[in-house]
Amino acid sequence: MRVLVFLFVSGGAHFLAARWVLSAFPKARERRVLVFAVACALSVALATLRVLGWWFRGPFFHDVLAIAMVELAVVVVSLAPLGALAFVSRAVARAFDAVRPPVDGVAAEARVGRREAVERIAGVGVACASSAALGWGMVRGRHAFAIEEVPVVVPGWPRALDGYVIAQVSDVHVGAFVGDRELDEGFELVRRVKPDVAVATGDLVDHEADRIGELIARLLGAGARDGAYAILGNHDHYAGAAAVAESIRRSKVRLLHNDGLRLRSGDGGGFALLGVDDLQGRRAGSAGHGGPDLGGALAKLPPDVPRVLLAHQPRYFLEAQGRVALQLSGHTHGGQINPGFRPAAALMEFVAGRYDRGGSTLYVNRGFGVTGPPSRVAAPPEITKLVIVAG
Repeated sequence: MRVLVFLFVSGGAHFLAARWVLSAFPKARERRVLVFAVACALSVALATLRVLGWWFRGPFFHDVLAIAMVELAVVVVSLAPLGALAFVSRAVARAFDAVRPPVDGVAAEARVGRREAVERIAGVGVACASSAALGWGMVRGRHAFAIEEVPVVVPGWPRALDGYVIAQVSDVHVGAFVGDRELDEGFELVRRVKPDVAVATGDLVDHEADRIGELIARLLGAGARDGAYAILGNHDHYAGAAAVAESIRRSKVRLLHNDGLRLRSGDGGGFALLGVDDLQGRRAGSAGHGGPDLGGALAKLPPDVPRVLLAHQPRYFLEAQGRVALQLSGHTHGGQINPGFRPAAALMEFVAGRYDRGGSTLYVNRGFGVTGPPSRVAAPPEITKLVIVAG
């Protein structure tokens, strides 16, 4: 099903791009069949590469897949301004013709030619700018890891733990586009944070459950004195929730799957760290992975300790607010590709950063890795340093 959706999006985008080429380049109309054949080939080739990615691995294949996916992203990002440009250009032309109608067919053809030239030049500029931005995002942007330090006042937090540091990574997506280089770059910053506890808030792997060991090793090497904890995300369900969970449980990383524990109870009572399954579990319905159950996790802990919740998708905050002091989430990648604005904000209530509501705080990490095109524009990968302050 996901491949069919991908093919539909790719096919639709390339079809619209072909229509624009025929509109802006008169000579291309003489080769209309060829233009649409190229668009169809690009659409089918990209979907085919995604399917082949289930079996093929290796730097060369991943480089080809990355270029193909960024090409699609360039087309998608360019379509909106190209459409707006064509609409404005033609509206202006119609208004001008209404005021000063052409005196003969030659004059009318000249005006159309000028309009097409404007659309062509501006369109090529848009496509070049999109290509440059996404190319930079692939080569540099997805490697520009940043530490975001976020102080959070938590009512009832023990004075003995004032200044407690939680290092959060999210959406690591170990797989085709996140390997040793990216893991080493990001976790060097995690170690620099000197965390008391390290947490990974879902989408630990991309599509390959057997890659989880690479992340486990880095989490354990982060040097967090109170250990490392993880929860599952939607991509972990796609890869096989049972396989990912079993690998984590065999390690020294603690999987919080609708579960919780009390940390540092000797320091003023400590605090509760909880984690829930991803919302994808409600759809997947796999045995033992049926979605989040915060009530079940809370039932295992005393009610009078401050609660920090790990939940992959930030929209779960609508269910958790008022029941926990702080929720840490990811999932959105901060939009990942933001061409001067944040398109994800039109679809999601919580995209990146801090939100306070109902006596609770939500923090949404921009993510570590990438999904879809391996590019990040105006959404650098994030290591969050949460400093908990006693309120």
